[in-house]
Amino acid sequence: MHAPNANRRGILLMIAGSSIFATNDAFSKLALQHIPPSEILAVRGIMAALLLLALLGWKGQIAAIRHAIDGRVLMRAGAEACVAMLFITAITVMSIADATAILQVAPLATMAAAVLFFRAHISWRYWTAVIVGFVGVGMIVKPGTSAFDSMALLPLAVAFLIAFRDFITGRIGAHVPTLVVTFATAMVGMGFGFAGSTVEQWNPLDLTTLAYLFGGSLSLIGGHLLTIAAFRGTDPSTIAPFRYAAVVCSVGLSAVVFHNMPDLVSIAGMALIMAAGLYTMHHHMSAPKPAPLASRDEPRKAA
Repeated sequence: MHAPNANRRGILLMIAGSSIFATNDAFSKLALQHIPPSEILAVRGIMAALLLLALLGWKGQIAAIRHAIDGRVLMRAGAEACVAMLFITAITVMSIADATAILQVAPLATMAAAVLFFRAHISWRYWTAVIVGFVGVGMIVKPGTSAFDSMALLPLAVAFLIAFRDFITGRIGAHVPTLVVTFATAMVGMGFGFAGSTVEQWNPLDLTTLAYLFGGSLSLIGGHLLTIAAFRGTDPSTIAPFRYAAVVCSVGLSAVVFHNMPDLVSIAGMALIMAAGLYTMHHHMSAPKPAPLASRDEPRKAA
C-alpha cells in the first residue's frame, strides 16, 4: 500500500519532470536557429557529461563509471542517442507540441512490437486503442494534404525507438547507478554528434547559443532525475498518466515562445493519442495479477 503523501509527491515530480523535458525540447528548437542537430547533440553532450561527472564525484560514485561500458547500458545509450538525433531533426520543420504528442504513442508501439516480434497476445480492446492512437498521429502529420512533410514521420520512428530503449532499460542491473546510465547516454550522444559533423556544416557558437545548449543540458539531466524519483515508493498506475503533462507544456511553449499554436485537427489528434494511452494504462494496471505460487519449502496448512 502506497501512502497518499508519497503518491502526491510522485505526481508533482512527474509533472515537473515532464514539463522540464518539454523545456529541453524548446531549448533545442531555439538552438536550431543557429546550429545544426549534430552540433547540438555534440556540445550538449559535452556539457551534460561534465555536469554528470561533477554529480558522480559529489555522490562518491566515480568508481561506478566502469559500468558505463556494460553492453546493455551502451545499447540503451545508442537508442537514446538515435532518439535525440531524430527528434531534434524533426523539430526543425514541425512544432514541439506536435512532435511531443506523437511520442506519446510509445506505449502503444510497445504493445504492437510485442505482438509482431514476440508473438504476444492482446485483446481486441488493446488493438482498438493502438489503432485509435495511430489515427491521432495521422491527424497531426496529415498525410496526403499540402500540410504534410515527410519529416513529421520521424517522431513516429522515435516512439518505436523509445519502446526499444525502455525494454533495454528494464534489463540493466540494479547495481548500475542511474547517473552512470545517464552519463553513458551523454557520451554516446556526444559521439553521434561529432560523427554527424562529417555530413553537416557546423557553425561558430555565440553566447546566446551556448546559453540555449547549457539550458538544454540542465533540463535534460533534471528531467531524468525528477521522473525517476517520481516512481520511487509510489503507485506507478497513479503516477504514469501525468507524463502527458509534457504535451500540455509543449503546446504552451509552442504558442508562447514560437507563436505556433496547433490547429484544431492536431489538437483532436493529441486528444485521441492521450485517450488511447490512458485507456491502455488503466486497463493494464487494473487487470488482475496471477497469485504467486507457494514455495515448495513453505509448510502446508493443516486440513
